[in-house]
Amino acid sequence: MAEDYIWVVTDDVPESTRSGGNLRNPYSPDTPPVAVPRSSVPVSAARLEESMADFMQAMGRVLKQAQARAGELGSLELDEVTLSVEVNGEGQLSLLGSGAKAGASGGITLHFKKASSK
Repeated sequence: MAEDYIWVVTDDVPESTRSGGNLRNPYSPDTPPVAVPRSSVPVSAARLEESMADFMQAMGRVLKQAQARAGELGSLELDEVTLSVEVNGEGQLSLLGSGAKAGASGGITLHFKKASSK
């Protein structure tokens, strides 16, 4: 059976040369930005599954600690979490920080809500 792939759109340019999604000459601040070339690369679906599982396992530990701490601080309960995740051309998942704009760079938004108690 052939391996399944998911095409990921990614920048061809190393992150260190980017500025807000555009290229700039680091030696000439007056140089106007140039559009960053993008390409699509096939990423193994199995690799993405593995990356997602690793990411969720680690994030689960973080959220479990956050839930415990919220309860200690005032009987609060963590009810909902939204994470923005970016996938690179090698299938690695990264949490987008506050300086990143998920809408501008694409990625995956994971929205979790606490399961209702039955």
